[in-house]
Order: sequence, then structure tokens, then C-alpha cells
Amino acid sequence: MSTRPRNLRTRLAVGVTLSTLAIVLLVGAATAALAEWRAADPVPDTQIGAAQVNGVPVLVVTEAAGDDVAGDARSAVLGWMLVALGVSLVPSVAVGWFVSARLTKPIDEAMARAAADERDRKRRLDEVIHELRTPLAVAGTNLELAADDITLDNDTRHLIDAARRAADRMRRTVDDLAEHGSLQVSTKDGLDLAAECRAVVAEHTGPARARTIHLRAVGAHRLPVPEGDRAAVRTALGNLTSNAVRLAPGGSTITVSCGETGDWAWAAVTDEGPGIVAPHHAHVFERGWRGRHDRDRDRGDQQRGLGLTITRQLVEAHGGVVTLESEEGLGTTFALWLPLAPTANELDVIDGDRLHPATRPWAALTAPPVGV
Repeated sequence: MSTRPRNLRTRLAVGVTLSTLAIVLLVGAATAALAEWRAADPVPDTQIGAAQVNGVPVLVVTEAAGDDVAGDARSAVLGWMLVALGVSLVPSVAVGWFVSARLTKPIDEAMARAAADERDRKRRLDEVIHELRTPLAVAGTNLELAADDITLDNDTRHLIDAARRAADRMRRTVDDLAEHGSLQVSTKDGLDLAAECRAVVAEHTGPARARTIHLRAVGAHRLPVPEGDRAAVRTALGNLTSNAVRLAPGGSTITVSCGETGDWAWAAVTDEGPGIVAPHHAHVFERGWRGRHDRDRDRGDQQRGLGLTITRQLVEAHGGVVTLESEEGLGTTFALWLPLAPTANELDVIDGDRLHPATRPWAALTAPPVGV
């Protein structure tokens, strides 16, 4: 909405308000004056007499006409007051216009700056979307051509398929940003949480292998969630797994596990990384927060500290929660919980601080694998 019509309405409203106040004051003064004059009116001249009507005595009371000077004075004063009320409208509106202009100027300037910032943000977002679409299309085409090479071994083919799925998910994210300006979540289709865990592990096998990290998926073979957005859950799990691969020490194990507890389905990412000190637990999901080990390891990168914030937003859009279990030097487990029924109670899976888990069903699945 343009600020000009809003300013006009504001100033007119202030002017009319001042005019109304002036009218109320004048009417109040006029009422008080009339009451005082009525009390000061001379008492009419009353005369009492007797007469006979058809032989019946009758008492006759007569009043002499009162002094009409007070009534004429009241009429004159009321007339002048009406004229004064009409005349007061013009200066009241003018004063209101001036006062409101002075009072609302900082607000108008702040709103103008906010509108300019929003236009600039939209312009930059459009530029980023445009610059992403072309390389994504090129990458997708090249990966499809590479996947058609019959000489590929199975490991390479799996890596190419994982890259294709990641590129496709990124393309959908870019399309959401282009159409809506934000990530969209649609929970009407449902998903298989166990399949998503295996897919996330497949997508991150390459980066994990490059850091000599063993990445594995354990738990339920099939875990249907009746209401869920597959792409959104894949993004949330991908953020957790990517962080673990980036921060866990080489030679360690990262376990992506899943299962069902009561009315909740869960998926957890457990690493053997540096962990997070207890005082920082309350801040891990804040926008822009990064742990000390994260900052030390990625001094040359452009990490923004958004992954955990986005993960929590996507999971909460499903009516779910994200929990954290971590101790410095002993690793970290992030778990996302998705409701399986409308009766699902958060207190069954999350502590009162809405941060730590109330139950840890993944504990039995995260023991180091034999021979690794």
C-alpha cells in the first residue's frame, strides 16, 4: 500500500479528532452557561383569586408572563456557538495535519526504508535464483549423460545417482524460492522415513569417504509417515548429516538411525565429533549460531549457521520437534520427531525445556559397527 493515502487518512483523522474535542468543549461550556442562566431567570409573577362558576366556588391561579430577555440571550449565544463550531473545524484540521505530519514522519521514513530493503532483498533473491538455475540445469544434464555410461562400476553409479537426487532437490528448492520467496512444506502426501534416511546416507557417502568417515544407516527397514513432505524431510536430515560429516573427525563413524516410539516416528544423526558444551545447547537452533569447533574448522568457508534453524522450521511445519543430545568430546545426536497420529503428545518425546529428548531409542542402534 502506498504511504501517501495512509498519511492523508492519518492527518485527516487527527484533524477530525481535534475538531471533535473542540466541539465537545464548546458544547460543555454552552450547557453550563444555559444551566446558569436558567437558574438566574426571574420567578414568574403568580396571582391567586376566587370565582364562582354556576354557583360553585373555584380557585383561580394565574402567572404573569416571564421576562423574555434571558431566552433571547440564550438563543443569541447558541447561534454564535454554532458559528464558532463551524469555524473551529478549519483550524483544527490544519493543526491536526501539521501535528500528525511531525509525529508520523519518523514512522513514515522507517516504513519507506523497510519497503526499500524488501525490494532490494527481492531483487537480490531473483538474481540468485537466475544464477542458480543455469548451472543446476547443466549439472543435471551432465549427470544424466554420465549415468548412461555402461562402463561405470556400481560404486560410481551410486555416487552419480546421489548427486542427481541432490541436484533435483536443489532445483525444487530454487523453484519454491522463485514462486513463494521461501521454502514450502506440503504434508499431504506422506513419506517413508526409513527410505529417506537411506537416501541421505547415499547422498553423503562421497563427502564422508573423502574424510575417511564411515557413514551408515540402521534401524527400521520401512517407516511410513502418513502426513509428510518428502523433500522437506530430506532437506532437514541432509542438513544434520552434512554438519556431522563436516565436523566429525576422520576415521570416526556417523550413524543415521530411525524407528517408531508410540505415536512418533524418529530419525537421528549420531556422530563422534567434538560435541557441544551444555551452556550452548539453548543456542544451537538460533539463526547464525555456530559452535567453536565449527568456526575453527571453517575459517575460510562461508558457513552462515542456518542449517539447524532451517531444519527446525521444516520439522515444526510437520507438527514435529527436533531434539539435541550432546556432550563435549563425546559426540552429538540430533533427532527429528514426526507425529504418526493426531493424538501424538510432545511431552512423550521431548523434555520440558523443548530441547533435550525425553527418550533415547537410538542408543541401542549407535554402537560402533564390528570391524570398523
